[in-house]
Amino acid sequence: MRRLLALILPLVAVLLPAAAMAHPHLWVQQLVRVVAKDGKYTHVEIEWRFDPFSSEVEIPLIDEDKDGKFSAREIKLLSDDMMPELKKVGFMSWVSTGGKDFRPSKVSQFSARVDDPASFTLPDWDRSAGDNAGMAMPPNKQANKPEPPRKQGARNLVYVMRFALPEPSKTVSIATFDPDDFIRIEVDKASIPAGCMLAKHPTYKAEFIRGYPVFADLVTCQLP
Repeated sequence: MRRLLALILPLVAVLLPAAAMAHPHLWVQQLVRVVAKDGKYTHVEIEWRFDPFSSEVEIPLIDEDKDGKFSAREIKLLSDDMMPELKKVGFMSWVSTGGKDFRPSKVSQFSARVDDPASFTLPDWDRSAGDNAGMAMPPNKQANKPEPPRKQGARNLVYVMRFALPEPSKTVSIATFDPDDFIRIEVDKASIPAGCMLAKHPTYKAEFIRGYPVFADLVTCQLP
């Protein structure tokens, strides 16, 4: 059986109560796209660009032939490993077409790639902050020490996941976040599609420090 990928532990941690106040250990830049047909949206697609440190943990495990890119077989193995885990947490996403919010139940299309050089980088942050604050952080929630930078430069692991809407709609919104803020997911403001706007969700939030909430990014799209 293929070994579990390193990101499964953080995803499992999403399901567990937070044991200590901590800064995010993984950072993801999210791009949102919408697919329309006959004047209505039919699908919403999210692209996750993992921070370079997290990417360097994962890419070598996925890229079995070490050629710096993912083959169709490698993507299939990744999908088989990760999609069931993400499904358990609703892909950390909440979607609305005007009624009650719902969680995606499955991915209609999945792909992955390596962005080299990196398309997403961010200022340095302490991935292990909070691990020993208050109560000790359980081993499966502790952040590994960052990998040293590659001589060739930073790169990103990228997931692309497309979800079908239950029925076509002229409006759709999506918010993606980890309530424990173990994984910080922020929408790329420069990539908002035409007809869409970015705001903060009024209620969905992470609050790893009580009284200092981090509200989820909310992308809302509307067709005429």
